[in-house]
Amino acid sequence: MKTRSPRAPTRLPTKFRILNASERLFAERGYEGVSLRDIARDADVEVALVSYHFGAKQELFRHVIARRSAEHADRVLAALERERLEAPTGVPSLDRIIFAFCSGSFELARLPDAGWKHYLQLIARSAMSPVNTPALKPLNSAYGPVVRRYCEALRQAAPRLRDGDLYTAFYWIQSIVQRMVAETGILDRQSRGLCRSGDYESHLTRLVPFAAAGITALIPARTPRRKPTTAPPGIRSQ
Repeated sequence: MKTRSPRAPTRLPTKFRILNASERLFAERGYEGVSLRDIARDADVEVALVSYHFGAKQELFRHVIARRSAEHADRVLAALERERLEAPTGVPSLDRIIFAFCSGSFELARLPDAGWKHYLQLIARSAMSPVNTPALKPLNSAYGPVVRRYCEALRQAAPRLRDGDLYTAFYWIQSIVQRMVAETGILDRQSRGLCRSGDYESHLTRLVPFAAAGITALIPARTPRRKPTTAPPGIRSQ
C-alpha cells in the first residue's frame, strides 16, 4: 500500500507574515525600537516587500493597530450588552460593569492565539507612550464608542457620581487593565512568585471589588434635608 508523504505546513501569505512579525516586534520593542529591516528578517521576506505592501513604517504600524482594534472593541461592548440583558432592571451594577470591561480584554489575553497577546501588549505599550498618535487613529476610532457606552453605564449605576470623578475612575480602570495585559512580569518579581501576571482569573476576582469600592467611595454622601425652623411659642415670625 502506497503511503502519502505528509504535507508541508501551509505558508502564510506575505502580507500576513509581515503583519504578524510587525505586531510581535512592536509589542516587544516599541515603535522606535523596530526597523523595517528587522520586520523583513522576522517575516522572512525581502525588505522591499514590506514597503511595497504597506509603505512607510508609520503606515505599517497603523495597519497593525487597525487589524484587531474593531474586534477588540466589539468584544468589550458585547460583554457590557450581556450584562445589560441579564440585569433585572436593564441597568448593571457597578461591579458587573467593571467585570464586563475587564473580562472583555482578559478573555482575549487568555486565547491560545499569540497574536492577540502581542496586540494587547502593543496597545498597552502605545497607550503608556503615545509617540505615534496619527497611527493610533484606528484604535481611537474603534475605542470611542467603548468609552461612551461604559461611561453611560457607570452614570446609570451611580447617578450621583460627579462627571470628573466618573471619567477619572474609568481612566484608572483602563490603565490597570492595560498594565495587566502587558504582562511585564513586574507583579511576578515584586510578589516573589506569589502572584503571576497572566493569572487573569485571579486578577478579575480581586480587581472588580477593588475598583467598585473605589468608585463607591467617590460618590458624594447625601446631604440630609434640614427641617423647617418654627418660631418658638409666643413669638410671631415676621
